[in-house]
Amino acid sequence: MLKKRLKSNTIYILFFFYLTNIIAQVENKDYLKYIDSAQIYIGTNPKLSSQFLDSIKQPLNKNIKGNLAEYYKLRGIISDELNNQTLIYHNFRFALKFAKIEKNYEVAGMSSLELFYNLYRIKKDTVKAKAYLEEAKKYYQLDNNKYGLAEVTQMLAYIEFNKGNYLKSNDILLKELDYYKSLKEDKYYQLYALFMLTSNYINLNKIPEAYSSFNQLKTLKNDTTIIKSFYNGHIVTLYQDFAQFYLHKKNLDSVATYLSKAESLRLDMNDSDIRNYFKLKYDYYNTSNQVINRDIYQDSLRLFKDYQLKKELDASIKINDEFIKTQTELESQTESKKKKNYIIGLLALILVGLVGFVIVKFKKIKEKILAHNKSDEELSLLTNNHEKLKLKVSGLNEYITELKKEIKLISTINNEETQKEKIKELYKNIHLNSSTFLSKEENYLELLNETNVQFFSKMKQLHPNLNESEIVICYYIYVGFKNKEIAGFLNTSTRAIESKRYRISKKIDLKNKQIVLLDYLNKTFKTSQNQPI
Repeated sequence: MLKKRLKSNTIYILFFFYLTNIIAQVENKDYLKYIDSAQIYIGTNPKLSSQFLDSIKQPLNKNIKGNLAEYYKLRGIISDELNNQTLIYHNFRFALKFAKIEKNYEVAGMSSLELFYNLYRIKKDTVKAKAYLEEAKKYYQLDNNKYGLAEVTQMLAYIEFNKGNYLKSNDILLKELDYYKSLKEDKYYQLYALFMLTSNYINLNKIPEAYSSFNQLKTLKNDTTIIKSFYNGHIVTLYQDFAQFYLHKKNLDSVATYLSKAESLRLDMNDSDIRNYFKLKYDYYNTSNQVINRDIYQDSLRLFKDYQLKKELDASIKINDEFIKTQTELESQTESKKKKNYIIGLLALILVGLVGFVIVKFKKIKEKILAHNKSDEELSLLTNNHEKLKLKVSGLNEYITELKKEIKLISTINNEETQKEKIKELYKNIHLNSSTFLSKEENYLELLNETNVQFFSKMKQLHPNLNESEIVICYYIYVGFKNKEIAGFLNTSTRAIESKRYRISKKIDLKNKQIVLLDYLNKTFKTSQNQPI
């Protein structure tokens, strides 16, 4: 009788956890694919990435709950790619705000760094900029992110460069240059260090040293860890630095050569580069007494300034709209968190009540055993049954105690997405009645790989041009891991994973197939509920 009632109570627990799991489900499953797609195309087609993000319906806090930091980070990067400085600052401010709420330290560090750069270079607010740089260092340390910390060091060199302390800037960079070169998974840090060294040497009139650093930088042209637009953007800036140097020396042939090289990379110029390019052209034609061409570039510079002013006005209007929506999202998140905590508290109370119920039932059974001791044979039988029941109840008590601990731990987690996953895990453990756990010695990811040999075999058969590490990344994407999680498994950076995803898509020729990598893998490997996930 007790066994039936215990089984019934277990069913009740499962039912409540099932309801919690249903409540915790959000309507963001499909919309998260748009974020993944935006990440894939952000370096090669920022406008397409923006269209993917625009496809996410409002309200964002409901449809991509727990991923708002990543959303605004991508918005910030797209604004940077499209040279919209006003929106860069706006989007990274919101990315930092949501990253703090979601405890996404990688995005918090990156956003702080971008805000530092924007305030320091564009808005000339040194005090606030340095505060953001300190925040970036703090969050990258919490994330144990060596790439982010390397970038913080480079910004210290950039501060000295901006002050005109070119020797001091070079001292910082040269001490760390070998370390930047060792970061083979992301050569951007080596590129940026060589970029600043070259610029510093030009300003110090040390042209042989400048060309030495510049030639080292150009060896990174075809490095697959560097997005092409990043590389071209730094090269075109240095072309203009050389042109400026030779203009001061009145070497007009060299000025014309470097301005021509800069012109060939016009599409990769940011607003600052375009403005500087027009000014250099004006000064060049003015120095060479080409009055007509000089006046053309004077008009071009004026029109470009008008264009920038209009873009800033449009951005301000968009910022006001985004600010109103974001405030609503923050309020909605707070309310959602309260509801979630209420549900978890209710579950805890139910478990406490269940423990009390089991204890009372156990005591009643014990009293019945003692009351039926008329014969030795019956007493022996009852005593034996009593001991068995005692073991079962004791085991159940321990199991319920562990469940209580798990729920308390879940209630302390601020990240809503993490809480959702933990509740799912708890539900599965209860459903299996704690009888199907992996031993501590087993590696979960290795077991996944072993049980999905057919995935790796088929990928090698379909795409022999993919190497082992690229197939492993395909598998993690197929399973459902995000870029940051994959980077953690492979001990690399999120930027490196994004670059590898881009190369995989290119090898598989997904652009012509008009399908993103995740959808392609799901279509190729249709799984059933009986197959391992």
